[in-house]
Amino acid sequence: MVQRRPTQLPTMVVKDKKGRKMVAPDGGWGWVVVLAVSVINLATRSIEPSFGLLFGDLLKGLGVATTGASLIMSTMDAVINFSGLFIGPLIKIYSYRKVAICGCFLSALGLMLTAPASSMTHILLTYSIIGGIGVGLSWSSTFVALNHYFSKYRGQAIGLSMAGTAVGFMVMPQAVQLLLREFDFQGAVLILGGVALHAVVGATLLQPIKWHLKPAKEDEENPSEKSELKVSEKEKEKLKKECVPEEPESQTALLMVKPKIEITGTDDNSKALLPGKRAQMPRITSSSSMAARRRKESVISNISSMDFTGSSFHIHTPVNSDDEEEYITIRNSAKTAKNRLQLNDINKNIEAEQELQKIKHKKKSYWKKIVTFFDLDLLKDPIFLNILFGLSIFYVAELNFKMVVPFFLADLGYNKSDTAFFLSMTAIADVLARIVLPPICDRVKITRRTIFSISAIFLGLSRSALAEQSTYVALMVALVINGFFRGATLINFNLTISEYCTLEKLPAGFGLHMVGKGIFIIALGPVIGVIRDKTESYPICIHFQTLFIFLCPFAWGIEYLVCKLRSRRMEKASIEDLT
Repeated sequence: MVQRRPTQLPTMVVKDKKGRKMVAPDGGWGWVVVLAVSVINLATRSIEPSFGLLFGDLLKGLGVATTGASLIMSTMDAVINFSGLFIGPLIKIYSYRKVAICGCFLSALGLMLTAPASSMTHILLTYSIIGGIGVGLSWSSTFVALNHYFSKYRGQAIGLSMAGTAVGFMVMPQAVQLLLREFDFQGAVLILGGVALHAVVGATLLQPIKWHLKPAKEDEENPSEKSELKVSEKEKEKLKKECVPEEPESQTALLMVKPKIEITGTDDNSKALLPGKRAQMPRITSSSSMAARRRKESVISNISSMDFTGSSFHIHTPVNSDDEEEYITIRNSAKTAKNRLQLNDINKNIEAEQELQKIKHKKKSYWKKIVTFFDLDLLKDPIFLNILFGLSIFYVAELNFKMVVPFFLADLGYNKSDTAFFLSMTAIADVLARIVLPPICDRVKITRRTIFSISAIFLGLSRSALAEQSTYVALMVALVINGFFRGATLINFNLTISEYCTLEKLPAGFGLHMVGKGIFIIALGPVIGVIRDKTESYPICIHFQTLFIFLCPFAWGIEYLVCKLRSRRMEKASIEDLT
């Protein structure tokens, strides 16, 4: 897919005391950060698929089994995604480490406060809202941290960190079942809250990137920067001496340097000067570089360059051209003082206009401050908006597929044990893809958007093939293939955003990406459920999910064609201009 950068400031270059460019370590402490993020994901997100198993009896006792579970999970998912709106400002003000610590603590706190719950309101307030905010903050900040620590091996790092979530999906159902058998609901939730507190330890390992930057190699440095370093100090001093500022020519430029005006001459009652003597002409002196320039000019040109409103100068030249002497009589009127005051007023007006321009330049409207603070200028970029659309529509299909598959298998007549085995095999294939594919994707010269689009197409085809299967072996093969392509898409899901945004814009870009997912879930999530209820067919519902997946590469393909045609048109126009 075509890649274009949004209009924004370039990434800030960090240099050490020796003037060397510092870059991401791409290893070293970065692998500790990968382990820390994996622990955070395992402790905070692995419980989500086991929600029905953990809260099932409590919700049945409250009389809101299915409806309550859907409301709690939908609210939590919406809070997680809409918290992304504040990720950019929070990381900008504090750091990804502090935001991650706060998010992990809130996630564990929300889970532990849910232990004594006896109503839907209590669960929504603690588990969905407090826990959702914590998961959203921790998830986003850890993704930003990984992007700071890795550049070349970013895909491999993010894939390994996400493997913790997949392992948690396999382990947590058995752990929850064991805890509920040994303890009651309150004891199980408190223990899981203690497990979630381990994420705080992982967040403390997200040290600032400036502690671990390393000098860039020669081939990684910018050639323009290297050429700039070759200029010696003597050459710089020589260049400074040779660069002499030019004298301002216009009247406005003369006034800008605040000229000192000295006018000498005769009073109003004095007579014309005798022949052979010259009157002292108006003289301009300045403290600027104007004094450095000496140019011979005629008296008339000197006087004509002055423009004093209200002054009266009389220039008398001899009628007889043979006379070598030039007779000039300057009668200085009583308005000389007024001329000086007027000139001072002009200088003051110019200074006032300059100050006004500075104030206007610094002054920003309230809305523009909000746009700058939240980096909402990214929403002006149509390519970024198209990326958000594709990822959000894919996320809706992915979220609904996870909810539909257990019901689909149960409708085919498989029991809970078979369903759990199917899902475990799918998770194993997912983990395998996240471990094997990232090193390959980091080395191929293909954009992340392209890899994601190809993987999404195969994922959609595998899910449509799964919808038409009913035998044990065919379902197993289809689910394993589906799990592998799911892992292939998800490892490039967030990297599509980080590939397009610079590190300065990444927190805001990822936050807007989360908000976009939340909006699409609210708007389109119920649509798939309505399709299932109207058709009473799970295969048709899965085929519609595949249609949603195909909308992502379709929208990006249209963007690619439009940009390609536009570039060809511009090339053709430039060739015609040359001919």
